[in-house]
Amino acid sequence: DGPALPLAAAGYALLTALAVARPPTGRFDWLVPALFRAAEYGLILVLAQIAANKEVNGALPAAFGLVAALAYHHYDTVHRIRGGTGAPPRWLVRVSGGHEGRTLLVSLAAVASLDADRSPVVPGFASVLTALAVLLATLWLVESVRFQATSSAPATHDESGEPA
Repeated sequence: DGPALPLAAAGYALLTALAVARPPTGRFDWLVPALFRAAEYGLILVLAQIAANKEVNGALPAAFGLVAALAYHHYDTVHRIRGGTGAPPRWLVRVSGGHEGRTLLVSLAAVASLDADRSPVVPGFASVLTALAVLLATLWLVESVRFQATSSAPATHDESGEPA
């Protein structure tokens, strides 16, 4: 209730943007991406649980759909980096909002839809999560398939690193 969630989300977005702006040269900087993933997944699931407690139908399944899309994207990113082709293109990160943009969007959607008195103007939180999951999953899947079909990177087995 109140402005705490949007302010916390905005603060998180600002601090993570500052953290990503500097090169990862510290001893524990390898943990930063994992912490960002945990924060993003955790926020989505906690907000969906709050929505479910307020009897918002479909919030938890929609949240798990969004987390599944995010997990696929993160797997694809790691696979590209391990394959030696680098991270996904910058335009893809910008279009998908980056983790800080998605966190801010989900937080604002929660505040707008959960505190509204079932207004017909404001879409429901479950609808926002579902739409976001479908849009992002489609975007990331199409780009992933395009990359795999056109890349000159060799296909390798994850466990052994040998060519497939």
